Amino acid sequence: MVNSMKLYYRQKYFALSIIPLIFIFLFRPAFSEASSSKTYLGIDVGYAFVDLKAEETAQTLANLSGQTVTYEEDGATVYARFYFGFETNDQIDLQFGYFNTSEISATYTISGSSASEEYEASGFDASLIYRTRSDGGLFGKAGMHYSELTGLVSITIGGTTYDIASAKATGSGVLLGLGYDFDKNIDGSGWKMGYDFYRDIGGIDGADFGLLYLGYNF
Repeated sequence: MVNSMKLYYRQKYFALSIIPLIFIFLFRPAFSEASSSKTYLGIDVGYAFVDLKAEETAQTLANLSGQTVTYEEDGATVYARFYFGFETNDQIDLQFGYFNTSEISATYTISGSSASEEYEASGFDASLIYRTRSDGGLFGKAGMHYSELTGLVSITIGGTTYDIASAKATGSGVLLGLGYDFDKNIDGSGWKMGYDFYRDIGGIDGADFGLLYLGYNF
């Protein structure tokens, strides 16, 4: 059952990665022609450094079991973000994106018996981009996200099932970012790299993600 769920999430993540790429390559020429290069599409790929508050789940399990609970959690996972942008002028853009992480695992142990919980985060964001130069260089961003963090309702360790009530959480939070645009091509396309900070993923206080990425504007 566990292997089937992992295969399902891998297939889901693969589909989420491939479908937007197909969309980008098929429809980018139409967007460019219609908007005189004022609009663009893009993709960011990198690592999400996460804080899932696994210590709080471990404490919940300790309270329910009356025993000491130890835990291990992933510190980072891969993620992808697909976005649409609009240049309001040479230095300011409006950008709207969708992001999704791969599975993030937390393992809990009670009296030598262990079980793992798989988390996944996804969501939409809107941000304002300010560029120091129109042809590349440093840029900053600020905006909001609406995101979802999904996990398990219960977890079974050593034959005992514990209700940890973390099936799904949704909510909004602030995002901030800093990056660098490498020299743009004549059509506005080009590479970039950056770091974004998403606060309170799923609306959970302190469940913050730091996103280190390499991106490309089409």
